[in-house]
Amino acid sequence: MKIYLNDYDTETLEKAESLLFNGNGFIGLRGNLEEAYYDHFSTNRETYINGFYETKDIHYPEKMFGFTPTGETMISVIDGQTTLITIGGERFSITEGTISENTRYLDMDKGITVRSLVWTSPKGRQTKITISRLASFQYKNLFSLKLDFERMDHQEKIELTTHLNFYPVRTIDKNDPRMSHELQKITVKEIDLEAKRCTFGTAYSQLEAELIWSIDNQTIEQTVEEERIVIRTKLEGDSYQKNLSYAFQEQTHEGIERSFTELVQAQASYLADFWKSAKVTIKSTENLEESVNYSTFALLQSLGTNGKTSIAAKGLSGSGYEGHYFWDAEMFVFPVFLHLNPALAQQLLTYRYGILDKARENAQLFGYQTGALYPWRTISGTESSPFFEGGSAQHHINADIAYAFIQYYRYTDDLAFMAECGFEVLLETARIFSEIGYMKNGTFHIDKVTGPDEYTVLVNDNYYTNQLVAYQFEWINRLAKRLQGQYPEAWAGLTTKLHVAEEELQQLAQFAETMALPFDEEKGIIAQDRDFLNKGFWPYAKEETHYPLLLNYHPLTIYRYQISKQADAVLALMLFPETFDKAIIEKSIAYYDQVTTHDSSLSYSTFSTVYSRLGQVEKGYEYFIKNARTDLDNSHKNTKDGIHTASMGGTFMTIVYGFCNLRVVDEKLTITPNLPKEIEEIDFYTYFKNEKYRIYVNHHEYWIEKQVEGNR
Repeated sequence: MKIYLNDYDTETLEKAESLLFNGNGFIGLRGNLEEAYYDHFSTNRETYINGFYETKDIHYPEKMFGFTPTGETMISVIDGQTTLITIGGERFSITEGTISENTRYLDMDKGITVRSLVWTSPKGRQTKITISRLASFQYKNLFSLKLDFERMDHQEKIELTTHLNFYPVRTIDKNDPRMSHELQKITVKEIDLEAKRCTFGTAYSQLEAELIWSIDNQTIEQTVEEERIVIRTKLEGDSYQKNLSYAFQEQTHEGIERSFTELVQAQASYLADFWKSAKVTIKSTENLEESVNYSTFALLQSLGTNGKTSIAAKGLSGSGYEGHYFWDAEMFVFPVFLHLNPALAQQLLTYRYGILDKARENAQLFGYQTGALYPWRTISGTESSPFFEGGSAQHHINADIAYAFIQYYRYTDDLAFMAECGFEVLLETARIFSEIGYMKNGTFHIDKVTGPDEYTVLVNDNYYTNQLVAYQFEWINRLAKRLQGQYPEAWAGLTTKLHVAEEELQQLAQFAETMALPFDEEKGIIAQDRDFLNKGFWPYAKEETHYPLLLNYHPLTIYRYQISKQADAVLALMLFPETFDKAIIEKSIAYYDQVTTHDSSLSYSTFSTVYSRLGQVEKGYEYFIKNARTDLDNSHKNTKDGIHTASMGGTFMTIVYGFCNLRVVDEKLTITPNLPKEIEEIDFYTYFKNEKYRIYVNHHEYWIEKQVEGNR
């Protein structure tokens, strides 16, 4: 399985930096051209460590009580990709001489990126150059790069110069609020050239990490400049390898002396095992299999697997959204690994449990008396959103995280994990809604929160939020009973630690039963919130409107109209299909499709899934293609800032929940597929209650088959 990006045009080079990144969940290096900086395309030349960030003060013109005082930003660590190549005194460059036989690709079976070309220098010398790179899944600290040379018509000397850049080269669009406009930098602490070691850290977050390097061939010179370490090497044979090892927190230096061949063998072995369960086979009129499996691979490269990190909105491919973890992790990425590798999915939940105390502190910042409120955007667990109306007011993140814990339990039966971590998260996050909600005329209401639609803020009774909270309240009571019966000692400890009273559990059950779920009887649709359908329609025709709205219109203009950034109420239709009859779903999605801009990359997959379940497969497939190709086609024009992890998770979700319509009914997996004509068959695996199942669907038959050990 390979992804090719062979062109040297501006758009391809920009998006290739994100799409061809090398990552393993701990480190991520953007897919930069190794040899030089070029000014004919924007570039972000950076290397990241998951969980390595700098803090900054957030400055408000008028700061009010409870506003987030500081933010966190994932920053580039020492970047060692740069490898200058000099052949017979001529510096290799794509802008000088000529390039032929050029190919550049990601090999998802071997877990490497490869760039191969023939360079004819200005003096006419021809050299074939092959550059291979990987971030090791076996040694998470390790990035390795290998260059192979074939002198085609000469025997000139070749010299290589490595730059270990302390500070990144970045091109920032200062008009885009999704990007950090402040360049935070590391502080270099100690350099030991003889030991090939450099320690570095951050000035304010007080984090510290270390880089050591290993370069074969003959080192001519090592020098320290103001912004980099420079290492000159004389090529002794036909190949050159450098290994860069990053140690941070518990991650130490391992495998630094491994050859590239050994690292590729280990990489291929790891991925062979992963793809046994994770590969989705699709026969289609378009190359969908490429898109779907690339999405899974990119997510794997970005997924924190140590229980102390999560997955950022841009993964480890770029610094868009400042490397923050959002609700995307639980609602769009978590389901992928829940199906394909539950052990990895559990690590995302372990991270959330690990920052629960900080979520409790965050709740106090808002003035809440009880419970825990997870930050809207974070790295370490503290809130980093300065825009509370469209950010931290999205309290649904509490219910999103709770929903992920519940789905984990439904798919794994891991009650021990719920006793250890899950129940505490569910109850503490529920207490926020219990505190801010209220009963009126026999109905429970939650006011002044923002739902997933960031073009409609501080609303009353957001349908999505309320539906999810009711589900959370119900499951707290179910789990309480199961824990009492099966883990009485653990339950006793929880009741003491969390001060659980039977009256509170009964109250949550009552709130669930009486939850306000706005519905418009005249239109026959669910209402996004109590007031959304009372607003006027967007006053400009589609051809007159400039997208995305958030970059072209004042927020107040957007807030006054029935205009939605992304699926909001439709998300509830996707998550709880059994709650609605088909007529309501059909009318609701048709209505909201007309008022949704899909300015968010999270939107298309949700609409696609619901349309596909309804049997409206043409519409479902139309939106599926838009979502699946978001980054490969650069449809949002910002792939250069990093991949869209949520849309990648959504691609998988549409396949599983939409086209195959996989559900859990009476504790069993069921499928009632609706395939578009463009897809001939789908074949994939999933885990359910500690068993592996193969799911096969075509236009004539479909089945779910339990796999015996040893089967693929």
